[in-house]
Amino acid sequence: MKLFYELIQVALGNKDRLSETPSETEWCKLYDIAQEQAVAGLAFIALDKLSMHGQKPPLDLLFEWIGLSEQIKQRNAIMNIRCEELQQRLTEEGFRSSILKGQGVAKYYDKGLCSLRQPGDIDVFIDCGRKKAIEIAKEWLGEPVDWDYKHLHLRLWDDVEIEMHYRVEVLLNLVKNVRLQKWFKAHEDDIFENQDGMVTPTVEFNVFYILLHIYRHFLFEGVGLRQFMDYYFVLKKYNEPPNYNSDLNRSCIANDAIKEFGMERFACGVMWVLGEVFAMNPNMMICEPSEKEGRFILHKIMDGGNFGHYDPQINHKGGGMAYVTNVIRHNFHIFTHYPSDTIWAPVWLVWHKCWKLTQSV
Repeated sequence: MKLFYELIQVALGNKDRLSETPSETEWCKLYDIAQEQAVAGLAFIALDKLSMHGQKPPLDLLFEWIGLSEQIKQRNAIMNIRCEELQQRLTEEGFRSSILKGQGVAKYYDKGLCSLRQPGDIDVFIDCGRKKAIEIAKEWLGEPVDWDYKHLHLRLWDDVEIEMHYRVEVLLNLVKNVRLQKWFKAHEDDIFENQDGMVTPTVEFNVFYILLHIYRHFLFEGVGLRQFMDYYFVLKKYNEPPNYNSDLNRSCIANDAIKEFGMERFACGVMWVLGEVFAMNPNMMICEPSEKEGRFILHKIMDGGNFGHYDPQINHKGGGMAYVTNVIRHNFHIFTHYPSDTIWAPVWLVWHKCWKLTQSV
């Protein structure tokens, strides 16, 4: 994995060249890993820099990489247009909205990199509550929508998928989740900041929120390097004027929240991963890195790929009891690291099913 991490560091400008020139087989492996982790577009940026040092991939692989990168750029252009159209429509109907994660965080990426971040769907938070959000979605689509405790699925256009959130995020630990919803309510104003024409959360809010998002996915589904790349740029942005202050980062709202929700061990591991994979400057970190925890996290990341799709312990095609079994099996392997959250997973699944049966739409 050393060459892959170096490839990412070259793309970020944190390294000039690879420590050794890959063979054709190694170049193909680097490309495959980049695809599994959904960072192939970003890794492509490194190729120009490496060519000056005679470190070039095989020509056929280069052309394939170029083609994929162009597709990612086109996809990002479409996603940005859809975000603008969606927020404009919500504003016209009198609702505040905020683009969470994805295209909102992509704006923190360095120039030349933001268009090569591989996009997923659009996550938008609408400040109106569950019942009103479902009512809006039904009115727009003219048919029932699929919804749960956190969000609903909205298919306004054929070329993008939308998740409309009426709750920003959840924790499956029911006790912590009650506190988490109160925390989001207390920091509601930080969710809506106009950033270059797109309303997104503030970067300070994202220091906690994106880490929380990574944490939840790591515990219950698996998570890949694309989300860690997002967090790298969140912290990089937070360390730039006017966000930066001399005490950094150890005084931002994220630190109190990380402690309140028992995420200190995970946060320290994440800092080590950011240093190991992306060569992040230690001064940008919000807590002291933990190599032991970081190695555990990184092993799970590299084994599972983006959102755990390559993790043999998780069957993403399963539903019903198969899904419950997958969650429990996945949690078994991380229980000793995060027992207070993973033990709640089966409880949450039962609670959520009962909760939904009692809700009127």
